[in-house]
Amino acid sequence: MTPEGGLNGSGSPISQRHDHPSVSRPEQSAAATRKPPAGLEQARTYLQQLYDARLRDRDYDFKKVFTCRISQSEWSGLCSELDLESPWSERYKGPRFSYNSATSTLKIYAMTSWIHETVVSFFSEHFHVLFARALPKRLRQKIQVFTGLKVDGFHPPFEDSSKVPDLGIFMDNDNTEEIDLKWALEVGFSERYDDLLEDIPMFLIGKATCSMAILVKITESPTYRCPLDFDLDICEGLNIPQDVGQIVRKDFSLEGDYGPVKFKGHQWAGQISAFLEVWTCNPRTGEPRRKRLSRMDIIPAKNSSLQFQLRDFLYMNDDQETSLDWDELRTRLKVCLQSEAVSRCRAWLHESRKRAGLDDTERHF
Repeated sequence: MTPEGGLNGSGSPISQRHDHPSVSRPEQSAAATRKPPAGLEQARTYLQQLYDARLRDRDYDFKKVFTCRISQSEWSGLCSELDLESPWSERYKGPRFSYNSATSTLKIYAMTSWIHETVVSFFSEHFHVLFARALPKRLRQKIQVFTGLKVDGFHPPFEDSSKVPDLGIFMDNDNTEEIDLKWALEVGFSERYDDLLEDIPMFLIGKATCSMAILVKITESPTYRCPLDFDLDICEGLNIPQDVGQIVRKDFSLEGDYGPVKFKGHQWAGQISAFLEVWTCNPRTGEPRRKRLSRMDIIPAKNSSLQFQLRDFLYMNDDQETSLDWDELRTRLKVCLQSEAVSRCRAWLHESRKRAGLDDTERHF
């Protein structure tokens, strides 16, 4: 991608497209109508295992974002079948759903990670402090910063889409009396870069009021795989406590500045790297583009820190700049990488106890 990259209307990079197989479009043959589309079946199976531990594949990692191709009618039918969008349903309080009607892409975010939430909270805290210090009360009262709000009502071709941004800045629009999305953040840890990119047009084209979208991609190398078999006898050989509560962060060693993290000689987290991109709409074409010189390496730090202006996320012509404390974010990520390793080790111990018949309690998501 060029320094000033671009996306096409479907949300994939113009210079490089990685489409998933189009498996969810209804087929014309009679045989195909007797068999549900693969994307629909994948989504149904995933959700059934998520909500019912008795059906669960033991190797499922619910911290990974589930992605499949599924038509709007199939997704609507699945929501009704499993009662996913009722405000009175307990399931509504569980995973987050994103549906992109322009690309027929469903994403299910069942669980978040320490790494992901560290980045989101870092941005959220910064904006709350910034607005409290820089804006008069009458203006602050028009601004909301949300981390779990479902957004819908998108313009074509995203009219049937819904999305919960990792963080969104919303502001009262005095002209329309609406509360508009002005700025959005998407953070990917278990999500592929290309999949993150698909959300950018939804914000910048589907919500004309959104002036900027920030993408933060964190990569773990190597990709995590549980280092031990699910066998409780391993605990005795490695002197690992069999009580989940005794697996604590101080016993996990950070081998490098940003990983890997080891415990009892085994690696529970790899080395992480991270970068940030700023996306806006090209005023000439109306298409999303990555701002020139706006890609910043967070880990490892290689270039100067990006700065934002208040007008980037508010209805105001204010050139006042704000710069985030990226060193603080790096420090937080070091700590939370260890916490992520602890969480993984505890999950291994929990599953090992279950397989040994010592712990049959369900894990709730």
